Amino acid sequence: MWEGDSFCGLITLIINGPFSKCHAAIDPQCVPTVKCGCTYEGRSIPAGESFWADQGCRRRCTCVARSKRVECRDKACGAGQQCQVVDGIRKCQAVSHSTCKATGDPHYVTFDKRKFNFQGTCVYQLAALCSKDPELVPFEVLVQNDHRGSKVVSFTKLVEIKVYSLSIVITKTHKGLIMVRTIF
Repeated sequence: MWEGDSFCGLITLIINGPFSKCHAAIDPQCVPTVKCGCTYEGRSIPAGESFWADQGCRRRCTCVARSKRVECRDKACGAGQQCQVVDGIRKCQAVSHSTCKATGDPHYVTFDKRKFNFQGTCVYQLAALCSKDPELVPFEVLVQNDHRGSKVVSFTKLVEIKVYSLSIVITKTHKGLIMVRTIF
């Protein structure tokens, strides 16, 4: 800890110190104590991060920033999930998957394999997260149709994907381009 008790350093800023060779790659900086994180079984855990403390995903822990303490509670994977290590991270992983799709002029098939045909020009929600589970990333996929010469037949005019505070738009009027936020 440096810069007083209200800050902690990522690496110590001593010009000729043991970490001086690292200063070019990692800029020494101070962060408010509430963002310093916790230590759990000798490992540094970033503030606010949650992790599984056991190999069977039965104990979920979180680094509480204000207290700099790790708080754990009993928890288990949900129905249809199993505890696995994916890309080096232990997590509850779905044991199966499902697909929805939109094809043609347009025909929709839902995750439960039901078929729908929407010929209107409304904005339709193709898929979205409906769970309140904080470990899942909220997303939404919207589709807008346009008439194809008559009100009986339509085609997909625009697809918008909302995820990670981004709006990604694919539109028929800008072939080969994708708009992110408001820029093509």
